[in-house]
Amino acid sequence: NIDRFLQPDYKPTQDDVLRVRIRSTGIEEAEFEIEELKFRMIDVGGQRSERRKWIHCFDCVTAVIFCVALSEYDQVLREDDEVNRMQESITLFGGTCNIEYFWNTPFILFLNKLDLFQEKIKKIDLSC
Repeated sequence: NIDRFLQPDYKPTQDDVLRVRIRSTGIEEAEFEIEELKFRMIDVGGQRSERRKWIHCFDCVTAVIFCVALSEYDQVLREDDEVNRMQESITLFGGTCNIEYFWNTPFILFLNKLDLFQEKIKKIDLSC
Protein backbone atom coordinates (compact mmCIF):
# COMPACT_ATOMS: atom_id res chain seq x y z
CA ASN A 1 0.00 0.00 0.00
CA ILE A 2 2.89 2.39 0.58
CA ASP A 3 3.34 2.91 -3.16
CA ARG A 4 -0.32 3.82 -3.49
CA PHE A 5 -0.09 6.24 -0.54
CA LEU A 6 2.88 8.02 -2.10
CA GLN A 7 1.10 8.77 -5.38
CA PRO A 8 0.51 12.53 -5.91
CA ASP A 9 -3.15 11.89 -6.75
CA TYR A 10 -3.72 9.53 -3.79
CA LYS A 11 -7.19 9.72 -2.27
CA PRO A 12 -8.01 7.53 0.73
CA THR A 13 -10.53 4.77 0.15
CA GLN A 14 -13.26 3.98 2.64
CA ASP A 15 -11.16 1.04 3.79
CA ASP A 16 -8.14 3.34 4.33
CA VAL A 17 -10.23 5.59 6.54
CA LEU A 18 -11.64 2.68 8.56
CA ARG A 19 -8.18 1.24 9.22
CA VAL A 20 -6.49 4.44 10.37
CA ARG A 21 -5.35 4.44 14.01
CA ILE A 22 -4.76 7.61 15.94
CA ARG A 23 -4.31 7.38 19.70
CA SER A 24 -6.78 9.77 21.24
CA THR A 25 -6.00 11.88 24.26
CA GLY A 26 -8.10 14.66 25.67
CA ILE A 27 -11.57 15.35 24.38
CA GLU A 28 -12.13 15.59 20.63
CA GLU A 29 -15.39 16.75 19.07
CA ALA A 30 -16.68 16.30 15.54
CA GLU A 31 -19.90 17.63 14.07
CA PHE A 32 -21.37 16.27 10.87
CA GLU A 33 -24.65 16.00 9.02
CA ILE A 34 -26.20 13.03 7.25
CA GLU A 35 -29.38 13.62 5.28
CA GLU A 36 -30.21 16.78 7.24
CA LEU A 37 -29.72 15.00 10.57
CA LYS A 38 -27.03 16.69 12.66
CA PHE A 39 -24.63 14.69 14.81
CA ARG A 40 -22.15 15.77 17.45
CA MET A 41 -19.68 13.08 18.35
CA ILE A 42 -17.36 13.39 21.34
CA ASP A 43 -14.31 11.13 21.68
CA VAL A 44 -13.24 11.12 25.30
CA GLY A 45 -10.20 8.86 24.99
CA GLY A 46 -9.90 5.58 26.83
CA GLN A 47 -6.74 5.96 28.87
CA ARG A 48 -7.25 6.03 32.62
CA SER A 49 -5.73 9.50 32.87
CA GLU A 50 -8.39 10.82 30.47
CA ARG A 51 -11.43 9.41 32.28
CA ARG A 52 -11.70 12.15 34.90
CA LYS A 53 -12.51 14.55 32.05
CA TRP A 54 -15.54 12.53 30.93
CA ILE A 55 -17.98 13.98 33.44
CA HIS A 56 -17.96 17.28 31.54
CA CYS A 57 -19.31 15.53 28.43
CA PHE A 58 -22.38 13.85 29.90
CA ASP A 59 -24.89 16.68 29.50
CA CYS A 60 -27.57 16.04 26.85
CA VAL A 61 -26.14 12.69 25.69
CA THR A 62 -28.62 10.84 23.45
CA ALA A 63 -26.50 7.69 22.91
CA VAL A 64 -23.16 6.25 23.94
CA ILE A 65 -20.97 4.36 21.48
CA PHE A 66 -18.55 2.24 23.49
CA CYS A 67 -15.67 0.89 21.39
CA VAL A 68 -13.71 -2.22 22.33
CA ALA A 69 -10.85 -3.61 20.25
CA LEU A 70 -11.31 -7.37 19.89
CA SER A 71 -7.60 -7.71 19.11
CA GLU A 72 -6.53 -6.55 22.57
CA TYR A 73 -7.44 -9.77 24.39
CA ASP A 74 -3.77 -10.59 24.95
CA GLN A 75 -2.47 -7.07 25.74
CA VAL A 76 -2.05 -5.08 28.93
CA LEU A 77 -2.67 -1.40 29.63
CA ARG A 78 0.10 1.10 28.89
CA GLU A 79 -0.36 2.63 32.32
CA ASP A 80 -0.62 -0.67 34.24
CA ASP A 81 1.14 -3.73 32.85
CA GLU A 82 -0.72 -5.98 35.32
CA VAL A 83 -4.17 -5.28 33.82
CA ASN A 84 -5.46 -7.00 30.68
CA ARG A 85 -6.97 -4.54 28.18
CA MET A 86 -10.02 -6.67 27.41
CA GLN A 87 -10.79 -7.14 31.11
CA GLU A 88 -10.38 -3.38 31.64
CA SER A 89 -12.83 -2.72 28.80
CA ILE A 90 -15.40 -5.09 30.29
CA THR A 91 -15.07 -3.44 33.71
CA LEU A 92 -15.23 0.07 32.25
CA PHE A 93 -18.27 -0.77 30.11
CA GLY A 94 -20.15 -2.12 33.14
CA GLY A 95 -19.20 0.90 35.21
CA THR A 96 -20.15 3.38 32.49
CA CYS A 97 -23.56 1.75 31.91
CA ASN A 98 -24.31 2.18 35.60
CA ILE A 99 -23.54 5.90 35.80
CA GLU A 100 -26.72 7.71 36.83
CA TYR A 101 -26.46 10.11 33.86
CA PHE A 102 -26.86 7.14 31.50
CA TRP A 103 -29.67 5.15 33.12
CA ASN A 104 -32.05 6.06 30.27
CA THR A 105 -29.44 6.35 27.52
CA PRO A 106 -29.03 3.78 24.74
CA PHE A 107 -25.60 2.10 24.56
CA ILE A 108 -24.03 0.79 21.37
CA LEU A 109 -21.21 -1.67 21.97
CA PHE A 110 -18.89 -1.45 18.95
CA LEU A 111 -16.40 -4.32 18.73
CA ASN A 112 -13.75 -3.15 16.30
CA LYS A 113 -10.42 -4.41 14.88
CA LEU A 114 -12.04 -7.66 13.72
CA ASP A 115 -9.44 -8.02 10.97
CA LEU A 116 -6.57 -7.91 13.48
CA PHE A 117 -8.43 -10.29 15.79
CA GLN A 118 -8.97 -12.82 13.00
CA GLU A 119 -5.26 -12.88 12.22
CA LYS A 120 -4.11 -12.88 15.83
CA ILE A 121 -6.45 -15.67 16.99
CA LYS A 122 -4.67 -18.05 14.58
CA LYS A 123 -1.40 -17.52 16.49
CA ILE A 124 -2.32 -16.51 20.05
CA ASP A 125 -4.85 -18.55 22.01
CA LEU A 126 -7.73 -16.78 23.79
CA SER A 127 -6.76 -18.35 27.10
CA CYS A 128 -3.59 -16.24 27.40
